[in-house]
Amino acid sequence: MTQELIGLRPVITQREPDFGKLLDMVLSPSRPLQSEEFLRGRAEQLDGIRKALYAGGRHVLIHGFRGVGKSSLAQTAAFSLSTKSDPILLGCDQSNGFTSIIRDLIEEVAGRRPGLEKVIREGSLGFNLGGFLGTGKITEQEGVAPPPTSVNEAVRVVALLADKIEGDLVVVIDEFDQVKDQQEQENFANFIKQVSDKHIPARFIFCGIGDSVDALMSAHGSADRYFHTVSLDRLPYDARLEIIAGAADRLGVEIDDTTQYRIAKISDGFPHYVHLISEKLFWRVFEAENGGKVTGELFEKAMSDASDAMEMKLKQPYETATRKYTNDYETVLFAVADGHELQRRSTDIYQSYQRIMTRLGKSPLPRDKFNNRMNNLKQSSYAGILTANRAGWYEFAEKVVRGYARLRAEQAGVDLEIDHPAAKRRLGWDGNVERR
Repeated sequence: MTQELIGLRPVITQREPDFGKLLDMVLSPSRPLQSEEFLRGRAEQLDGIRKALYAGGRHVLIHGFRGVGKSSLAQTAAFSLSTKSDPILLGCDQSNGFTSIIRDLIEEVAGRRPGLEKVIREGSLGFNLGGFLGTGKITEQEGVAPPPTSVNEAVRVVALLADKIEGDLVVVIDEFDQVKDQQEQENFANFIKQVSDKHIPARFIFCGIGDSVDALMSAHGSADRYFHTVSLDRLPYDARLEIIAGAADRLGVEIDDTTQYRIAKISDGFPHYVHLISEKLFWRVFEAENGGKVTGELFEKAMSDASDAMEMKLKQPYETATRKYTNDYETVLFAVADGHELQRRSTDIYQSYQRIMTRLGKSPLPRDKFNNRMNNLKQSSYAGILTANRAGWYEFAEKVVRGYARLRAEQAGVDLEIDHPAAKRRLGWDGNVERR
């Protein structure tokens, strides 16, 4: 690269606010992506959603472990479908039910279209919505519309909303697994059926963990015909590398292949970790003023930054599980996080543990004490960080916490097993030699 081109790179030429804005554009550790340009490794799923929704009356249900990028896929799909107006983005929590979600939908749409609340209130399509909005209405003073009194009423209002906006009404309902009540799930299923059967130009994209699929599908006998389901897994290695390399290229950062593979390995396929570690690393490079080049020292500092900045819901279970009178629980968790399989046999975990302890120059616990540690990690006093689904098979209760364990292992100088052949070659991993 010529000196002239080097001088044009953002990491060298831009002021901090401008560099920060560009960094926010190419990496998104704190919020879902909304653009196909930056969504990596999901082209097949996005294409499947697009083709599925050519069929009228069909909706989408995206499910997978927490942290695999369901919200990013849902919002990117929604924005690609909403050509004339932005999609409506709603989230569930444990206090939400069907009626409150529909009320939120109405308020979102009405808030974008001045005068629409009056149309809804008066029921301009020949049906009376006075009972729906009542005396509370959607007023500036109260700002809250009363919820619908039935599924049928909700369908009528959504039909009116869809008729009054440009293009199809596209709605993302995230964290659907938070809706636990069976009756509420049945209301959603019946609502979707009616929206489809009545040819209402509205598309709904639901996101949730695996259990939410069973809940929604079992809530109505024919619910499955109305949904295109997407099972989302962790990011493949190539997609992880694309995120890192793509961001580095836009920022003008020189990053070696080894560092890219290390980030990909640590992340365990969870996009949040790829984005977060890369963000911290590129800030370190910017601040170093070293010509925009990644170094080993900067990478070590970035890992520490990422660990410190991690969400408490990821850090807290780990800290609770490892901050005990004995200091051997952390290496047990390293062993559980070894390799790529989410669920592992205790015998395989113990082999990983023995290898890790040997490489650290420490004596491993005997098998009976190791088993005791494993069983303790299932208890609430250890945050229930592990779960055993069948005899002798263990996994992290929240799969995304695996990535945090892998980050902590990297900080501790522990090389966990790599399942990608190219990564093994690049990082020189053979499972026996210590890191140099």
